[in-house]
Amino acid sequence: MTVKCSIVDNRLVAEFDPTMFRWLRASLPRYRDIIQSRLDEYREYDWLCERLSLPLPVTPLDSTMLRALRDNWCDPVDDDALRDWMEADLISRLRDDAELVLSTLPPQGEQLVLHTAEQVEAWFWVLVNMRIAYGVEHGVLGPGRPPIDEHFDKTADWSDPTTPARFAVWWLQQVAEALRKVSGQPLPEYSCY
Repeated sequence: MTVKCSIVDNRLVAEFDPTMFRWLRASLPRYRDIIQSRLDEYREYDWLCERLSLPLPVTPLDSTMLRALRDNWCDPVDDDALRDWMEADLISRLRDDAELVLSTLPPQGEQLVLHTAEQVEAWFWVLVNMRIAYGVEHGVLGPGRPPIDEHFDKTADWSDPTTPARFAVWWLQQVAEALRKVSGQPLPEYSCY
């Protein structure tokens, strides 16, 4: 129930389970909209921002999903200005990856065709980042949470209210790893600066 990936004519072709691909098709725009809504809050508020044409956040980050991603990818710093710059770089990268993924998402069917290494990399990182954000938002990832390493099959305890979220987090990781493995390309460390 994860994904079947293969290389056909130098393109990565992924065939998804219909139910999960519908979930992904519905979740990706929401993920991108959360990112975009944060970017919409940014302002160029001093001479340096204006000079660099780089807006920065002017309000605290209140999105649980985006805070989880910032805390995961950005080194902790005591300097508020540096934290804002790091956040702006990360959020811009998240948006760019989400836009590329959405541009390659087929409008119908469950088959995804990726033509370039850039597309594969964007898909990999969006799936990884959605996994982190979704898992933290639904309380199944984070400090004090057990790892999600079980294999989900018919024996899974679906009466547990956290099982659907744990399954989605597990599934996103499986798909990301399948894309990475089949593509054969080494993926660089996730960096926004």
